[in-house]
Amino acid sequence: MSQKDPWADKDFADRWDGKNHFRDNPDRGEQLDLIVSLLAGGCGADSLILDLGSGSGRVEELIFERIPGVRVAGVEASPSMMDIAKRRHATFGDRFIPVTGGMEDLAGLELPEGPYAFTISVQALHEVSHEEKKKIMADVYALLEPGGAFFVLDRVEFEGEALSVAYRSVWDRLNRKAGIKEGMSYEEYLKTYREKDDHVAPLEDQLSWLRGAGFRASCLYLHYNRALFAARRPEDS
Repeated sequence: MSQKDPWADKDFADRWDGKNHFRDNPDRGEQLDLIVSLLAGGCGADSLILDLGSGSGRVEELIFERIPGVRVAGVEASPSMMDIAKRRHATFGDRFIPVTGGMEDLAGLELPEGPYAFTISVQALHEVSHEEKKKIMADVYALLEPGGAFFVLDRVEFEGEALSVAYRSVWDRLNRKAGIKEGMSYEEYLKTYREKDDHVAPLEDQLSWLRGAGFRASCLYLHYNRALFAARRPEDS
């Protein structure tokens, strides 16, 4: 029986923050470096970034270490995860702006005054329904300044059952290239995500939804079942 992760539970949040996230995503380091590189290439020292589903603040930590002066407004529905983020960023002063609430209610949240040059969402949009994804994309479009960008890193639907030999081979290669000791087996990976009550969408659908919201969008990275989408609000919009 599939189930939702209990993000609001303090013990679960602590375990999630402390776990080895490379076991179920061996290419995680490459993916996060791509996100931060995209931001570093366009952010000024006074830039304000919006992060949807900011979790325990691990992505912000990478951003703050690499891009001096930039601030991030983190939207997170779980108070337990937000508490961890606040502790993590205590040394960064006011560069982290916590916004407790669901990203599906983005238009109604009390956000720092925009517009924003960048919005990101890292491994979070699969938590909401497809209809809510479409609404979030439209809300982000409205919040971004003309020319602003929305970067989404998330899982995409994959054919692990139908193409098991191919997916198993690539999974074993990911673990080997990452040098992970006691890596997650392919069977364990399938079982883990088969039991999750997530709303993972096909790559083509996510691009279509972004374009439907008004963005010019493309997939910059696709490896296994993880994709990085870049969506830009046109300058003349």
